Amino acid sequence: MLDPKDFNAAAYVAAVAPAVGLRLPAERQARVAAALELVVKIGVPALSCEVAEEIEPAPVFNPGVSRP
Repeated sequence: MLDPKDFNAAAYVAAVAPAVGLRLPAERQARVAAALELVVKIGVPALSCEVAEEIEPAPVFNPGVSRP
């Protein structure tokens, strides 16, 4: 699993943006990297939680459809 302390968001954005065809000015790259750091900080602990196979996901909400 990714360690948020070792993740270099600025380097990742600088490498990936051109690879997907984005031309980001330095200021924008810094803002994207800051947002990505937050995503990693929040996401890694959430994704590290084990979920048993027998756990069922919540049903999808469909407005106007009633369920028994």
